[in-house]
Amino acid sequence: MTMKLCLLVPLNVGEEARLLLIEQDVLDRAYSPKRIENELALPLVEGAEIDAIEFEHRFERHKVERAPPSIDPHSRLQDALLPMLNSNDRLIQTIPKKWERLDDLILFPKDAFLDDGWDLVVEEHKDFYHIVAKALNAGRVGRQQPIAADQMRTAQVELLYGDNGWVEVKDNGLVYGFDATKVMYSSGNVTERHRMASMPAEGEIVIDAYAGIGYYTMQLLVHANVKHIHACEINPNSIHALEWSAKHNRVQSRLTVHSQDNQITLREFEGTVDRVLLGYLPSSEATWEPAVRALKATGGTLHIHMNVEEERIESWCQETMQKCVQYAKDAGRNWGVVSHHLEKVKWYAPRIRHVVLDVSFSSMSSAS
Repeated sequence: MTMKLCLLVPLNVGEEARLLLIEQDVLDRAYSPKRIENELALPLVEGAEIDAIEFEHRFERHKVERAPPSIDPHSRLQDALLPMLNSNDRLIQTIPKKWERLDDLILFPKDAFLDDGWDLVVEEHKDFYHIVAKALNAGRVGRQQPIAADQMRTAQVELLYGDNGWVEVKDNGLVYGFDATKVMYSSGNVTERHRMASMPAEGEIVIDAYAGIGYYTMQLLVHANVKHIHACEINPNSIHALEWSAKHNRVQSRLTVHSQDNQITLREFEGTVDRVLLGYLPSSEATWEPAVRALKATGGTLHIHMNVEEERIESWCQETMQKCVQYAKDAGRNWGVVSHHLEKVKWYAPRIRHVVLDVSFSSMSSAS
């Protein structure tokens, strides 16, 4: 129990008084109002000055119970940080409202706790990030950095609290394991991962030309029950994660990892596969031609990922199908498009969508 300065008001005006205290910014929301016989004790912030004209009720010190911890993580984070901010409104306004949770690792946006003033707070409170982790019921805290502009799209995460970045994330009945400080994981691609799980691909031979940690590979192996996947990946950290996940999901016997340029792998498997995944952004166009050639002579399916301006999506689809039909013709195959489907995965930037075009080709039909 804690001694707290409160305003006692009749029960019948309790709600009205509470709202007035909020308007005057003097209600201490860290404590719960308490009924005392026919009156309500409303807790006040330290040093509160009440407008006596609006409140003609007496003040009295009384014991009130501390409010139970909020179940809202945003409120818990704010409650944990407020005592360190000395009523600095500018810093209070920049308390992060968004973050990503991977296992027990919280990843804040790249600008979190970096505005002028936060450095002094963090320096003064040596356990700052421990407090943040505790407030969010996490074991580790990190801060996102821009994805590296390299061929492997290497993740860049600054670990602020904790000793390593390895996480294990459950999704759709399987588990992914990876080091979040070294490889990229896109939570926003969840709908596309689950869509791959429902593909009618049982018994197929598949190439995942940009496998990463196995976003789509694992779904196809575990749920779509494909016969075998040849996964192309050149990032050693992603390969480690991919092989770990395959083992833990018990599908390693149906997975072969090719740690070389995917163009080489696609050409090595020319004419032998049923399906090719081209999951690279902003554009996978560099692999369209060898991907078409990798499909069996009777045809197959491509899943082509791309970032496209919203107003150009329809024309892009038509142009892409025409290009792929031409690649097939150049390879001596008389194919047509027998079906296609466009999936809008998410907004990548203003006016720009991450889309996936599924295109199925066959020598048994002319182009649609």
